Amino acid sequence: MPSKFMPSNLGQLQSLANLWRSRLSRRIVFWVFLSIVVIEAIILVPSVMRRERELLNYLRSLSTAQAEGILSSQGDLMAIDDQSVLASLETLLRNEVILGGTLYRADGTQIGSFGELPELAAAMPELLPQVLTERDRYNRRTQRYDAVWEMSPLEGRYELIIRHDATWVGREFYYFIGRIIGLVLIISVFVTGATMIVLDRLVIASVLALRRDLRRAGQTLRRNEDARSLPFESVSPGASRPDELGDVIMAFEEMVNQVGEAIAERDQAEADLRLSEEKFSKSFYASPNPMSLSVFDTGELLDVNDSFLTLYGAERAAVIGQTAASLKLWADIGDRAAMLHRLRQQGFIRNQEYRFCCAQGTSRTVLYSAEIVQLNGQECILSVSNDITERKAAEDALSESEQRFRTLVEQATDALFVVDTDGRFIDVNEEACHTLGYTRAELLQLSVPDVQKSVSMSALAQDWDLAAGQAVTREGIHQRKDGSQFPVEVRIGRIDIGGKPVLLALARDITARRAMEQVQARLAEIGELAAMIVHEVRNPLTTILLGLNSLTQMELPPRSQHRLAFALEESERLQRLLNEILMYAREQHLELEPLALGPFLQTLHAEFSHQPVAQNRQLHTIGLEQTVTVNGDRDRLTQVFINLLSNACEACPEGDRITCSLCVNDDTVNIHVHNGGDPIPPETLPKLMQPFFTTKSTGNGLGLAITRRIVEAHDGAIAFTSNAASGTTVTVTLPLKVTPSVTLNPG
Repeated sequence: MPSKFMPSNLGQLQSLANLWRSRLSRRIVFWVFLSIVVIEAIILVPSVMRRERELLNYLRSLSTAQAEGILSSQGDLMAIDDQSVLASLETLLRNEVILGGTLYRADGTQIGSFGELPELAAAMPELLPQVLTERDRYNRRTQRYDAVWEMSPLEGRYELIIRHDATWVGREFYYFIGRIIGLVLIISVFVTGATMIVLDRLVIASVLALRRDLRRAGQTLRRNEDARSLPFESVSPGASRPDELGDVIMAFEEMVNQVGEAIAERDQAEADLRLSEEKFSKSFYASPNPMSLSVFDTGELLDVNDSFLTLYGAERAAVIGQTAASLKLWADIGDRAAMLHRLRQQGFIRNQEYRFCCAQGTSRTVLYSAEIVQLNGQECILSVSNDITERKAAEDALSESEQRFRTLVEQATDALFVVDTDGRFIDVNEEACHTLGYTRAELLQLSVPDVQKSVSMSALAQDWDLAAGQAVTREGIHQRKDGSQFPVEVRIGRIDIGGKPVLLALARDITARRAMEQVQARLAEIGELAAMIVHEVRNPLTTILLGLNSLTQMELPPRSQHRLAFALEESERLQRLLNEILMYAREQHLELEPLALGPFLQTLHAEFSHQPVAQNRQLHTIGLEQTVTVNGDRDRLTQVFINLLSNACEACPEGDRITCSLCVNDDTVNIHVHNGGDPIPPETLPKLMQPFFTTKSTGNGLGLAITRRIVEAHDGAIAFTSNAASGTTVTVTLPLKVTPSVTLNPG
């Protein structure tokens, strides 16, 4: 018999062992066991506490009965005193359960104690019946039980608290707890065991079988094999289960079938993909155009071909894994942002022009094409570039040259005509249209004889005999659209455009020049006439001055002396005026020399400070210590600055400041003479340097005019500024002396 049931017993043990090895079963068993223990504890804990209270009440009733017997033997308790009652109660100590007590009057006054002092009395030294809420106290640690005695012999007169030895109660209490715990464990173990057996049959066995099938399927799939032909032990029982676990098992079988189909499809797709990748790889790496594959969002370069490395100028290891930003590939990072935005919108870019930076810091111009591709579920950019740097440079140079030539032609102040061999205009500039009054389209319909009235086609044919690069200048008459004519100076040359010879003519309107020549000739005549008149007047004026000076040696009446002095003063003023007219009318002949302007002005400033006009004024200099050299006539420049300083002193009140400052620029030097006083009216400023204009009562108006001519003869300029806030400033600008460079002959 034992051998007959041994295999069954071994199977059950194996089943239990499998059940215990299952983590899910262990967790379920643990929580079932814990739940039963908690439920039993919730149910039985009140009974344990109730049992403890029953034992304490029993102990209390025993002591109360003994005390009541002792007091009953005393007869009338109302007749005896407190100490007699206390002495009678001390006999309670004969009972080994009673350890002591304390007696109180009804008003709370303590009469006395015997044996161990109860903790209840010690905790309430002023015990009053009306506030006595704790009627007993049990200390499990010391196994002591204090209780108020409640019996009729003492009621209304005394309160008695008795201390009991509760060791027996504690022992019985723990024995009761042990029995309860044993009962709980027996019930829990029985219920848990039954749960384990049921759980194994209903859930765990199928779950473990499914786990084994999952592992087998996983190992098969890892070897890239089809798992649909495997005999799964969980599938057949699971097909007959009408519960959720059966659904899970059938879902597992369905998943295996789907994975098998997916693997077959994937193998076919991988074969197709390998063929496609092989084609793409050959096209990618063998392409003569730079190609790259990068991540859309970050710009990380995943792969590049050799043409890209040649364009960028770096090894593959220095490029792969880097981003476009870290390589500084884009010359303008804004171009990449615009490219990404456009690529995101339309999915591709075709032949967009960008600039790329090479590793050496140079830039290249490329035509950029790109598309968005998916690589391992990630958006990438496949780009192809075409380096057009040299072509772009040539196009830009040609365009720049054409634009520069067109700008030069259109902004030229001379009229430009391009004439073919038939004498027709094939191109003109804006100045030609403006000068002749035609539109561009109208002029291109005309020929040279329609505009140049003093030339014929036969005369024009002679200009074709000019050699390339040779030019000739002629004067002629041009006729406008309205019929009016004007003189021109034409510069004619022959050039080749597109392999065809043409004549290039630059025509300049010389109407103003001829008028200026006439004016200059007239002014020259007037100047000569003025010089002649001055010479003719000076001689008799000199004789008159000699006669007037001789009269000063005679004794004359006061009235005559006054008239003589006035005549001398006016004669001298007339002589000064004639000298200034002569100086203004003559051409300025300068004796130029290298002049250190700073020391020159310092010396001039020191000498001028002793002049009467400079008295009671503060003369101040700024920057005169600078070393600046100009080509100048010392005497004429002395005349200029003495005149400016004198005018500044006369224009400001006494005690005011006159400042002379020197400011050096790149190729010029500015001398500023500043004074305060009343500002010069704006309408007067333009007239200050006109001949014979003066604001002084005794001036002749030639001082500043002569000053301007002297400054302009030095290739300089003079300007006035004046306002109430900053005063009046005269600025003289002179060119710096240019030091000629010395060329060394190697021979």
